[in-house]
Amino acid sequence: MYKSVLTLAAAGLFFSAAAMAGGLSFTELDANGDGVISKDEAASSATLAPLFADADRNADGKLDKDEFAALVQPADEGAHEKK
Repeated sequence: MYKSVLTLAAAGLFFSAAAMAGGLSFTELDANGDGVISKDEAASSATLAPLFADADRNADGKLDKDEFAALVQPADEGAHEKK
């Protein structure tokens, strides 16, 4: 479990930088406009495709906006709470 979390966090940092550099956005990846990114839609992104299973936190086969945001946001949760 810890290894998966660590892998996802590292991948999130990489994907965040790649998304900004490549101009990827949720809207662009959601090709059919249904409000989620399917596994097939994710396959169009060499960056997102290998991260899809870990990013799909509820294992429904789709990434919603919250799951996508958790992937592309910096992994610094709790950093400000310890003041």
